[in-house]
Amino acid sequence: MLSETKAADAEEAARCYLARLEVEDLASLEPLEERVRLTFWGVDNYRKFLEDLPGYFGAKAVVLPDGGKRRLVGFYLARAVDGDLEVLKLGVLPGLQRRGIGTRLMDSCRAEGVRRGCSRCFLEVRKSNQPALQFYRAHGFGIAGTRVNYYTNPVEDAWVMEKKL
Repeated sequence: MLSETKAADAEEAARCYLARLEVEDLASLEPLEERVRLTFWGVDNYRKFLEDLPGYFGAKAVVLPDGGKRRLVGFYLARAVDGDLEVLKLGVLPGLQRRGIGTRLMDSCRAEGVRRGCSRCFLEVRKSNQPALQFYRAHGFGIAGTRVNYYTNPVEDAWVMEKKL
C-alpha cells in the first residue's frame, strides 16, 4: 500500500504546474501552511502583500488531478527590496516533498528576483528544521547569521541563510 501511495504522489507531482499566487488563492493557504507547519499570517495580511505593497510577489504549485478539482500543493511568498530577494515563505505538502516541486518553486522565485534586479537572496529557517536546512544548502545557500527568538510557538532561533544570485 505504501508504494502505491508513493506512486500516486509521484504522478501527482508530475502533473504539477506553477502559476502566480493570486488573492483568490489565499483561503487555500491556511490549511496548506498548517500541514507544512508554517505560521499563517491571515488572509488580510496576504492580500495586503499581494495587492498593496511594492516588491512582494508569490507563486503557487497546483495539481490538476485526472477529472478532479485543482489543488494547491505548494507556494512561496517573497519580496524584492533594494537589490535583495527575501524568501518569506516556501512550502510543499508533506506527501509531495522531495519530488521536485520545492525546487521548481525556488527556481521560479530566484528567476523573478533576478528579473527584478536582485543580486542576493536570503531567508530564515528554524534551527531545528533539518529537512529545510538540507534543501536550502542543496540550493547553494549558506549560513549568514542568527536571529534570536525569531520564531514563536515554540520560541526558537532562526538561521539566516544567504545566496548570491
